Amino acid sequence: MKHMFVRYCEASKAWNDATPEELKKVYETIKRSAKDHGLELIFLGPAWGVIESPAWVFTSDKSIDNYYKWLMSTADLGLPQYFTASRTVTLTEAPFLMK
Repeated sequence: MKHMFVRYCEASKAWNDATPEELKKVYETIKRSAKDHGLELIFLGPAWGVIESPAWVFTSDKSIDNYYKWLMSTADLGLPQYFTASRTVTLTEAPFLMK
């Protein structure tokens, strides 16, 4: 079963003050660590229509638990300094509807 995770984050001052090179390192860290948990980062960019920005989109055919474990690992990666709040919308494929 496939899942899609759309994560909206409120950027902190650290994110807003980061250089493009620093943000690229954050992106690479997110992408690499997500892959280690069976997630594929398919989008990272500004979100329009919500107060949170940036947004990340991941896909996975693993358990929803993999996303949760990845999320819990982000503290060790130093990612919380870049965000003041976040929320995730999880979409789960309904194969019986897609035939």
